[in-house]
Amino acid sequence: MDIAIIATDLALYFKSVLAARGHEDTGSRGHEDTRSRGHEDTRKRTMFQKIVDQSKTYESWNDWTKYMMLETTRKEIVMAMMMTACDLSAIAKPWEIQSKVALSVAAEFWEQGDLERTVLEQQPIPMMDRNKADDLPKLQCGFIDFVCAFVYKEFSRFHVEITPMLDRLLNNRKEWNALKEVHEAKMAALEEEKKAREEEAQKAAAARQGGFLPWSCSGWSLHSMRP
Repeated sequence: MDIAIIATDLALYFKSVLAARGHEDTGSRGHEDTRSRGHEDTRKRTMFQKIVDQSKTYESWNDWTKYMMLETTRKEIVMAMMMTACDLSAIAKPWEIQSKVALSVAAEFWEQGDLERTVLEQQPIPMMDRNKADDLPKLQCGFIDFVCAFVYKEFSRFHVEITPMLDRLLNNRKEWNALKEVHEAKMAALEEEKKAREEEAQKAAAARQGGFLPWSCSGWSLHSMRP
């Protein structure tokens, strides 16, 4: 039961993902005991993947069940990953539901970020920074890619009945990515407009500094008026 409860701590799961990719946080928030548990969760992820691989070598489900019952560690790892999958299940809901849940969770994160900024006088992480609310689609894509995808890909291999959840997760990823691309296109257009305004301002400033000489513009001069 303890391992199932600990598995609901997604902060540890996030650390295990970062550690597995060589991006572990070693700053003030990365205390030694939390880092060690993060490495432990990385080990569990690897072992779970091996368990899924092993399940494919058994033709009889009964034989596979007996094999799983022989060792407590195997059962605990599968149970822990199941708890994680349950905690992440909102990401595998239909888009109409998942998008609303994501906005609701983001609102809670932004409130916490507001408190960190005003009360603790700390800069909140991007996920909790209300000023970066427009980056939510990008953050959701990263959340799916680096946190959720592994769980549902492996479980869909473990039990084909879970495949519809993986399919919905991938569809939600497409929806978030479409919103991300719209936002990025909008920001790119604004950047181009800003750049154009700056260039126009520079040209105007150069014209003011150099003065305006109508007698020599475009090769025209008083000499050209003489017969």
